[in-house]
Amino acid sequence: MFKVIKLKSLLIVLVALLLTAAILLTAIFCARKESAATAFSPLPKKTVVIDAGHGGADPGVTGIRTGVKESELNLKTALVLGEIFLSAGYRAVQTRYDEGSTAEGDFDKTADMKARRAVIERAAPDAVISIHMNKYQDASRRGVQVFYVTESSRALAENMQKHLNQTMNMPTLGREFEPLKGDYYIADNGSIPSVIVECAFLSNPIDESLITSADYRLRLASEIEISVARYLKESA
Repeated sequence: MFKVIKLKSLLIVLVALLLTAAILLTAIFCARKESAATAFSPLPKKTVVIDAGHGGADPGVTGIRTGVKESELNLKTALVLGEIFLSAGYRAVQTRYDEGSTAEGDFDKTADMKARRAVIERAAPDAVISIHMNKYQDASRRGVQVFYVTESSRALAENMQKHLNQTMNMPTLGREFEPLKGDYYIADNGSIPSVIVECAFLSNPIDESLITSADYRLRLASEIEISVARYLKESA
């Protein structure tokens, strides 16, 4: 009887040891699997810098009816655009995250622009999108217009303008725009494709009403992201 009991005790100890070993092996395997998943997690597809134009003591243009500041709308649109890029797997860097200026101390336009350029240089992006609002002496002028500076930015500007014509301008205006070349500091980034997107004419009451809508800004930002993502994929 004593031998039987002793044998049963040994069996119980052996089973306990086996169970403990199995638990330890499972924990080690899971830890290694998690570590491997982390080690081989894909890097962001590309880096995009998003510049919300104006800010601080520089409000930009104002809405014809509500007096809304361009700087405020630029920031709201830029932040939404950044979230869309992030959700699509891109690294999105903003030149500003609040209503203040990008430069410290009393407002100075030159210092502000240089601070934005410094953000771009540190980020070493694959593309730069500067968000602005438009104004024109003819209050009937409406739509989304793209601007660029360097020849290295022409293809991005043309592709984006074509896409925004199809998705934003033609359905509501029945007309198209051509991307315009000019001398714009923030879009002059050498070989980095850079554009300015004038999202709406605040001198037009209809455009003002649209761009002050969060739903419209989300829709516009989504179309901008689609055009940039398509360009970066095709030019890779």
